[in-house]
Amino acid sequence: MALKLIYYGQNDGSTMPDALLTGDPGTDQQTLTSLGFLGGVIVALKVPTVATGLVAIVPCDADSMVPYATLLNGPGEFAGAIGPSGSKKAPVVRAFWQGCVNSEAFDVANEASFVVGQYVYCGGTTHGNIGKYTTSAFKGTGSLPVGICTHAYTAAEPWVGVASLL
Repeated sequence: MALKLIYYGQNDGSTMPDALLTGDPGTDQQTLTSLGFLGGVIVALKVPTVATGLVAIVPCDADSMVPYATLLNGPGEFAGAIGPSGSKKAPVVRAFWQGCVNSEAFDVANEASFVVGQYVYCGGTTHGNIGKYTTSAFKGTGSLPVGICTHAYTAAEPWVGVASLL
């Protein structure tokens, strides 16, 4: 369940990761995972350095980037994965979606600091949590709120609820 949507918001399937993808799911899955393209991660737009095209996405470093959207899918070999058929597209969601993210997309080192009704932020290099949902004490230096916590992490329910402000 990297990202489970409750309210869908606006999906955008035109984005592509700034990664060199071969079209081989086994190889691409390892590449995307190592670069942090995991489901539920907050991404930013950038001029591509590796991908072909005019614009690409990367996990958002809130110390130096502006959050754009949340990555819907992670790497894999099935139709819901990033680029399984060679399309190299990475669908994202924006526009006030609501859902749940698992440990791939939130700052697990500070899981106890999520509080229902409080803002959540995008992490950055400063705290080693690039592209992940985090709390105010562990946000990137340039991070504005990206959502509101709708469910706090517990051992019985190991996920964080987010009402997105992106």
